[in-house]
Amino acid sequence: MFQPLDILAIEPYYGGPRKAMLDTLIKCSGHRWTLLKLPPRRIERRLVAAAHWFAEQLTLHWVSKVDMIFASEALNLADLYRLIPSFAGKPSVVYFHENQLPIPGTLEDITAPAAPAILANLSTAAAAHELWFNSLYHQNLFLERARALLERDTQNFSRNPLTEIAHKCRVMHPPTDLGMTQHVKTASSVQRDVKTMFVDTNGSDIQALNEALAILQQRREKFSLITTGPDYGISTQWPRESVAETDDYAIAAAMLKSGIFLSTRPEPTFDLRLVQALAAGCWPIVPLTGSYPELIPKMLNERCIYDCTAGGLAYTAQDFWELELPLGHAETIRGALKPFHSVIATKAMDERLMELAIVGTTGG
Repeated sequence: MFQPLDILAIEPYYGGPRKAMLDTLIKCSGHRWTLLKLPPRRIERRLVAAAHWFAEQLTLHWVSKVDMIFASEALNLADLYRLIPSFAGKPSVVYFHENQLPIPGTLEDITAPAAPAILANLSTAAAAHELWFNSLYHQNLFLERARALLERDTQNFSRNPLTEIAHKCRVMHPPTDLGMTQHVKTASSVQRDVKTMFVDTNGSDIQALNEALAILQQRREKFSLITTGPDYGISTQWPRESVAETDDYAIAAAMLKSGIFLSTRPEPTFDLRLVQALAAGCWPIVPLTGSYPELIPKMLNERCIYDCTAGGLAYTAQDFWELELPLGHAETIRGALKPFHSVIATKAMDERLMELAIVGTTGG
């Protein structure tokens, strides 16, 4: 059994999937964690100012031992090191839930006032010992955007750090607590309706959703929606109820009630709601974009992934309602969920954190 590490976790954007992962990781980890956090507001401000705020608090109040620093990409780690030089020698891991690098072809002027926010993720990546990503798609996306940004702007770096950054990258599945689904099953008798579709509207293409639902209505399909997240733009003609994003019990109950988990999100780096919905027994219908082909088992891709068009979405939903499900689909989904299991994913993280700490102390 390893000797537990003392890990300082810093999360400037503590909410949503970031909060869910950190809470689960800290709960299941064999290491000792101290969490410093700020509420999830204005990511661009967090990138610029969070390191300064945390540095001030740590300088004034921190007296404990630190073996490892664990942060999200919402923190500019290079700024934290500059403000607290004693932390610069500590092994560090940065977990990328999203990345704030500009899309190639839409790069802003690096000399503009927005430059500190634009370059923050690159500075962090150069400063960290290791970079963890929630999907392979996200890792590749980050490197693609970093390459484009570095090709345009080299004056802020003494040398091109891309090769070094690429060697630091690793996909680490976020530990996910799926116990709420079983709790709801035990506490209440929720009846599933195959014609009910669960939709998380955060980051969704609402126009595409409305167009697809209109096609289903034209084909005389009867359906209803349960949504979570912002509800602006969704047509009022669809039968719909909504649940609060912060009500984990209500979301689990809604997923157990739904036959389909439906997404129109373009290019997600990861989708926590999809993982939760799979655990609840929903049939996923997701676009051929982002991390979805990676998250959906290959055996089920043809039946679950549509071509990003409204017509493709409608056809895929009808296919689910009209045809029998593939043999062994339940076992396949259980296998796909295994890497995200809270204990399994946390164990992988714990072991890697220990390896990094050993390398850091031996100078390897």
